[in-house]
Amino acid sequence: MSYEDFKESVYKRLKNYKREILNSNGVVIPANGDSPYFQKPYRGEKIPLMIYKDIKETVEDIQNKPFAYKPHRFAPHVASSQTACLNLFVPILESGNANLILLKSGVAPKGFDHIDRSQLRKGYCFEYWESSIAGPKGLLGDHSPAAGTDADVAIAYINKAGKLCLWLIEHKLTERDFSTCGGYRSKNISDREKEFCNSCGIDDLLKDHDKCYYHKHCHYLYWDIMDKHASFFSGKYEGEGCPFRGGMNQLWRNQMLALELELEEKSSFEEVYFSVVTHPENTFLDKRMNQYRDLINHSPKFFAFKSTDLVNAVADYKSTVLEDKAANDLHEWAKWYRRVYLGIE
Repeated sequence: MSYEDFKESVYKRLKNYKREILNSNGVVIPANGDSPYFQKPYRGEKIPLMIYKDIKETVEDIQNKPFAYKPHRFAPHVASSQTACLNLFVPILESGNANLILLKSGVAPKGFDHIDRSQLRKGYCFEYWESSIAGPKGLLGDHSPAAGTDADVAIAYINKAGKLCLWLIEHKLTERDFSTCGGYRSKNISDREKEFCNSCGIDDLLKDHDKCYYHKHCHYLYWDIMDKHASFFSGKYEGEGCPFRGGMNQLWRNQMLALELELEEKSSFEEVYFSVVTHPENTFLDKRMNQYRDLINHSPKFFAFKSTDLVNAVADYKSTVLEDKAANDLHEWAKWYRRVYLGIE
């Protein structure tokens, strides 16, 4: 399957669901040719209309509490990855069976025992960047109203040794690649600085941080942090120049956030893992993740899984295992998710 075929198949299912939403609101629309965006007045909705109906109250509560997330500007799009992330994780993480589901799905970090509900918002939050430790610019020094490194989901948990740990997750739906370096793309970067991006490897940039546009002009802390963690990124890289100017940039930044949070003086987390979760048909990110695994010497601190790993863990457990109304509601959610996102009736 080509990328365009994959994208179109997901968009088609999501646009069908958009029609259901609009029709349920009394808006008659053509069966074909509608936009993948919600138009006014729906763009102004506080909670995205693609949100699963049974979690709307929970998402409203999230947005009215200290761990509210910042909505992406593409939230009105049917294929909003942020909205899909909420639809995947909120039903599971709000469930009393969340620990069982995470363990039985096989995707939880090594040593996971149970979610620590005393941390974050009931043990989890969205768009996590930990402002309480380093202030408004965050641990990487790159946060602003328009930019910054965030983990789509953060889950605080207790491991089997009784230690508090953290799991950071990046969610991808139809994206073809991870976010690339904004400094490399900047219209303000000089030809000489761009040449540094194309010719200077990690060792060169560690010796002279000013060769990085982000360090010199934006004063981000990436290479100051790399002074401490360079050995983590010492594996194979097939290419010249900075390995983080392309799609590995986002993976690198999230991993540095995880590594900084593991430092004893920074936080109380014993271990911090970083994962990517993708749509099961989205194989177009695999090459980039494999390059990244090579670069980090296949560290277990990074791993990937599919959204179906979680959904199937719910769908495959019958009422004898999840025996209450909430569990049955979760089974209904799994059916809905499979139909809307996966095309499985």
